[in-house]
Amino acid sequence: MKTVKIGGIEISKPIVLSPMAGVSCLPFRIICNEMGAAYSPTELVSARSIRYNGVEKSMCYLRISPEEEGITAIQLFGSEPEDFEAAIETIMETPVLKEVTIIDINMGCPVPKVIKTGAGSALMADPTKASAIVKTCKSTLERLGTDVPVTVKTRIGFKADEMGRPDFARALADGGCDMICVHGRTGAQMYHGESSNEAIAVMREAVRSYKIPFFANGDICDADSAKKVFEQTGCDGIMIGRASRGNPWVFEQVLAGLEGRALPECPDEAARKKMLIRELQGRLKYLPEDVAVREFRSVMPFYIKGFPGSAQTKVKLVNASTYKEVKEILEIG
Repeated sequence: MKTVKIGGIEISKPIVLSPMAGVSCLPFRIICNEMGAAYSPTELVSARSIRYNGVEKSMCYLRISPEEEGITAIQLFGSEPEDFEAAIETIMETPVLKEVTIIDINMGCPVPKVIKTGAGSALMADPTKASAIVKTCKSTLERLGTDVPVTVKTRIGFKADEMGRPDFARALADGGCDMICVHGRTGAQMYHGESSNEAIAVMREAVRSYKIPFFANGDICDADSAKKVFEQTGCDGIMIGRASRGNPWVFEQVLAGLEGRALPECPDEAARKKMLIRELQGRLKYLPEDVAVREFRSVMPFYIKGFPGSAQTKVKLVNASTYKEVKEILEIG
């Protein structure tokens, strides 16, 4: 691995937690950073919502902790440049949030409720608007007197038959994007099928002359798959998403493999349960108990996956309502 520079930020080990709705909360991001992730963007937040409702409504997703995270990144989604301009102005006027290190734009989300607004991967159908959004974010930050870089996470295409969109990658670079990350599936695929390293490579080559960092994402679950992505795409860094759910140890495993070190031992059942409780405790610092436990139900099963009796334990966890109940299910005193 080589050091990557995103704007003025140097990253010596460019392995990043991919932002995921319902997963990339602050407590989990802190854990992943401890495990070796260079940085961890927030869950996606609507630029329009911030524009018209302020940050309070979205604070549970926007919350960052520079002291605990180091490099911080807020991910925004939307379809209109003026929404991003207003959102960034509000963020930069808000205590703590204004200390953010990176603004990331989501141009890859395939979820229907995001797509129907023209945001997420739907922006791939309009490279001109996508470029305008990047330009607006860059000019807004410059006008506010900050050198916070702007990055974009996108896909290899919007339609099912698109296998790499070099025109879209160039549009982002022309807009002044400081880093591009491409997920190797189309918007139509959502999360089905295999990620295409070949299609990612097409987009990587399209912007090589721009001299900006290029990251790859999709189906990276261990050191071997990480090496394969680096070799086949020519990327400068990677983002790890779904493989990290309930498994923040994946970052130290991948780092060790890429650096030629012996892989750390996989955590046992006790260690996984302990980490589950730690993340839940972190969520409880910011949310009411019933909300914290309810939102964590979809994540808890990943921590215990593969252990004896995990199927029965999963059923109990996804019906839990209190912290005490979760501890009792896991048989933790």
